[in-house]
Amino acid sequence: MGFSKFLLVLCFSLAGALTVHRMSSDDQREMFHRDVKDAKVDAVTFAFAKQFQNLMVLQRAPQRANIYGFSPTIGQKVTLELVTVPATKTYSYETVVHQGQGVGVGAWNFVLDPFAAGVVVNIKVAAAGVSHNISDVIFGDVWVCSGQSNMQFILLQVDGAAQEIADAHNYNIRVMTVGLTESSTPLYDLAKISEPWSRANNSTVGHFSAVCWLFGKNIYKSRHIPIGLVASSWGGTPIKAWSSPLALGHCGLHHEEETEQPQSYTEYVNKVGPEDRHRLQGPGNSSVLWNSMIHPLLGMTIYGAIWYQGESDSGGVARDKYNCTFPTMIKDWRSNWNRASNGQTSATFPFGFVQLAPNHPSPGPTAGFADIRWHQTGDRGDVPNPGLPNVFMAVAMDLPDFNSPYGSIHPRYKRDIGTRLALSGLAVAYHQSGIFQGPLPTGSHASASGLIVDYGNTWRLHVVINDGFEVQCAHLRWVADPIVAHTNTTVTLKPNICHTGEKITGLRYAWSESPCALHRCAIYETSHNLPGPPFISYADFDPNGKPYFTFDHQTLIRN
Repeated sequence: MGFSKFLLVLCFSLAGALTVHRMSSDDQREMFHRDVKDAKVDAVTFAFAKQFQNLMVLQRAPQRANIYGFSPTIGQKVTLELVTVPATKTYSYETVVHQGQGVGVGAWNFVLDPFAAGVVVNIKVAAAGVSHNISDVIFGDVWVCSGQSNMQFILLQVDGAAQEIADAHNYNIRVMTVGLTESSTPLYDLAKISEPWSRANNSTVGHFSAVCWLFGKNIYKSRHIPIGLVASSWGGTPIKAWSSPLALGHCGLHHEEETEQPQSYTEYVNKVGPEDRHRLQGPGNSSVLWNSMIHPLLGMTIYGAIWYQGESDSGGVARDKYNCTFPTMIKDWRSNWNRASNGQTSATFPFGFVQLAPNHPSPGPTAGFADIRWHQTGDRGDVPNPGLPNVFMAVAMDLPDFNSPYGSIHPRYKRDIGTRLALSGLAVAYHQSGIFQGPLPTGSHASASGLIVDYGNTWRLHVVINDGFEVQCAHLRWVADPIVAHTNTTVTLKPNICHTGEKITGLRYAWSESPCALHRCAIYETSHNLPGPPFISYADFDPNGKPYFTFDHQTLIRN
């Protein structure tokens, strides 16, 4: 939907400040209200939606921020006055309340002008003599951070927490945390907010999502524009809870399946008190968090989102469906956000994720976490790719913390994750050049000296240890195949690993729940010391019957 249908009036106030008056078009309002007409809202008074608060961050230009709220009076005129600070310009807007989500529930919406990063404003909305104000609002990039307990994991719990918290005031970042609530039907307004919009400082970030903060901090350090971080996560939750019914239906999930939590997670949860247990044992039913903790945010214009989740989907049907549920959730979030924000949130907004970290002491099972890591990439090994465009990731499989006081499933090394995720985000979301992820092979072929795995010319390899590769011999038998030689671009695996007469039919790397010691996987690149991601491939054979492997396509796991 375009934005050409505005009534535009320019006038000058007595003080000489330019005033801009816009009346939003009927088709814009219809678009906004159509997207939320089935959502549930309690009895309302004239007010902003809950996330519009003092100190908040609104999305900067070239996108336009949406401001919206509720009123019980359909047809009522609503005005919005935005004043830049220092007060040099006033922008005035006008709309009317249209039918919202139920009897006596109306909604109003404004699409603001585009404002550059760093512009500070005060905003007043008024209707029938009642007005509400939000002040010290700044324009920047807004990121939503979601997932389960490793996204919920707070900054106070990370390795190096004291340093991070003491440093927080140095960054023009503002944070907000959505309250924990579930709903069987879509909500339009948030049920609650557990941390209102706040400036980052040593009293506000300690209980904020560590991965969200560390990602945002590293983005800010590079881009030097204000960053708004909205944390909306709940421990112990499967992806189906965060997905719309339409997305789940696309993947054939029409019935509730019991969530299989990793044993280490259950053991940790059983040790904590009731309040922490509630925080760590979120609901598992389909769409209940999509309804309550994502859907109410869709009207906000955002820049992108990051995600840390998958542990609760590492078993059973959920594991095997994750190569559908995860890419489909991303597409569905993008589509819904774009539509509900009047086209202001990009239909392909940047989406980042963290590959699962280790859990049990090495090596652990080869099914479960390894499958989820692969499925997180759409079964291709890295992102972005044709199935997951504008997606970025951080590899975390070399960050075990088996002695973590928060359970081995919750490693404290979130600073590495924040750095890696921001590095890939800067490349994909902000188009900065340079190496942003670890090495993935371009091909592999047999030779007299062993299987040669070629990583191409993008990276210079740093080989830390010789272990981590496996080949598949007859009868689906996987056998460890150590590195015997390497160059800057290739590694050579030990020859004759399979029994005489057996052909190599598969190749995989770092394929277990906990494949590496801390910073001790086999393959890294030299510019940022980023670990190569896990992969699996199955052999093709040349005319002489020798195996070779390719990596430029989707590969489904063969069990």
